[in-house]
Amino acid sequence: MNLTRTANDLGILLRIGRELDVVGDVTSVVENPSELLAWATTLSRPALLCWRTTDSGRRYLQVSARHDRAPIRGQVTAVLSCDQHLDFWDQIPETKELAPGEKASVSLAHLAHAWEVVPSTPPSDEEPVDGIREERDGCVSASP
Repeated sequence: MNLTRTANDLGILLRIGRELDVVGDVTSVVENPSELLAWATTLSRPALLCWRTTDSGRRYLQVSARHDRAPIRGQVTAVLSCDQHLDFWDQIPETKELAPGEKASVSLAHLAHAWEVVPSTPPSDEEPVDGIREERDGCVSASP
């Protein structure tokens, strides 16, 4: 993710502060499906949504929930760009007939199932080292 100088500077200032209290909406861009699933299983009563942009048809999954306690009072959203995670996207039934410009609700069970069936790393033709092949990156384990 490319940050502007202002966003980078603000991030540094937020990290060095002793306390943080946000009144307003917060959006986090996540890099992989395991991070999105972590948000979905951590937030209270999350709304999960898949959507495609109207102009380019790019694919996104997002998790959003209202949060009314410190350190954040507002809408909290995590967004995953799925164009580089098409195997994951394709495992979610709600995305099957989604045309550019459309959106649909996604169930947490379907999100968790997609995570279970899609390998977290691309298959390799190389032999496993010492007979061990890592199947998961270990970030999140969730059951539907």
